[in-house]
Amino acid sequence: MQCTNSLGYLRQKVYACLTCNPNPSQEAGICYSCSISCHGEHNLVELFTKRHFRCDCGTDKFKDTPCKLDPKTAGSVNALNQYNHNYLGRFCWCDIQYDPIKEESTMLQCVVCEDWFHDTCIGITPHNDDFDDFICRTCTRDHTFLRRYAQNSLFMIGLSKQGDGPKSVTMVDCSKMDDKDVKGKSIDKGDDTSSATQELNKAEEQIDIVTIAESTAAVTATVTTTTTSTISTTTTSNSSEKRSLSTTVDTIEDVDGDDSGRNKRFKQDLDACKLQLQPDDAYPDQEMNLFATEGWRDQLCQCVDCMALYTKEGVLFILGEEPVFEDEEDDDAETSILESGMKRLSEMNRVDAMDGMLAYNTMRDELRTFLAPFVEQGKVVTAEDIQEFFAVRES
Repeated sequence: MQCTNSLGYLRQKVYACLTCNPNPSQEAGICYSCSISCHGEHNLVELFTKRHFRCDCGTDKFKDTPCKLDPKTAGSVNALNQYNHNYLGRFCWCDIQYDPIKEESTMLQCVVCEDWFHDTCIGITPHNDDFDDFICRTCTRDHTFLRRYAQNSLFMIGLSKQGDGPKSVTMVDCSKMDDKDVKGKSIDKGDDTSSATQELNKAEEQIDIVTIAESTAAVTATVTTTTTSTISTTTTSNSSEKRSLSTTVDTIEDVDGDDSGRNKRFKQDLDACKLQLQPDDAYPDQEMNLFATEGWRDQLCQCVDCMALYTKEGVLFILGEEPVFEDEEDDDAETSILESGMKRLSEMNRVDAMDGMLAYNTMRDELRTFLAPFVEQGKVVTAEDIQEFFAVRES
């Protein structure tokens, strides 16, 4: 196992240690390996995935708990880590301390802010099998461009009035809506049904007709010229005929070249910003939770202006699925302690193996002798009793 600190900032599974960092001024997180090796007996909260995170174990955040896997220099900090109330074991808009024993709600993670929210706090939600990703109302408020895409058929919208709390009280499933106006705005169903897109399609069809007509006329003229040239050279040698045919091909390629250049220019004209083609926000006076289905990221525009917008708002990651760092699989995870021990024993040289077996047998006999009175008296063996046994044995 290794601490991921040396690997830099990653999207990875993160844990909060409430034993080491219980106060709001001490938010910190640790990687999976450190949660086992360095904080195994502490009060941990699993935060699941967090993006652009570097393990804090052994840094200045954990002054009293050094990292056993990767000792850090004094004063080490991860300045680019961003923390929220999750690192204190608190989640959702309700900010309630998470208790795995008492928790009964299903929780959804927002793909933008990566906070977790109770389904009871979200309000109306689709069935879990009907959507892939959740975007919370806080993020649609902070990144308003998302509200423009919401009327696409790949989204379901949870609405609530501003000031009425976070719960969605109305659900709008855009995939089941006909082509009609929503508050005077056309719904984009993801198949170019908006008025702006329809106008663009009409323009494209007209351009294609003109292009085909021009190309046909050019090719006809070329073939006519070439045919005349070929007839006039029929009485000449075969090499002349080959030259005429070659000229015909070259001429047609030139026409195609002109046509490709024209189409390229037309394509550049038609590469309009997808965001600008979306209808205006149909629900400007309401809070909006979004439930997205597979493929929704493909609808997002990647023009220069939109890429600058994503960068400015710090959500460039939204364009694609993000890789998650996975720890190396533990070969012994599926085996019993006996099998793991025998495997390690087989890897040792014979002398060390024999010494190990003798030491094990001695400790086994001593432990049996120590536990005999407990059996006779029907007394419960506590952790303190076992600690006492090993303390006496080591002295």
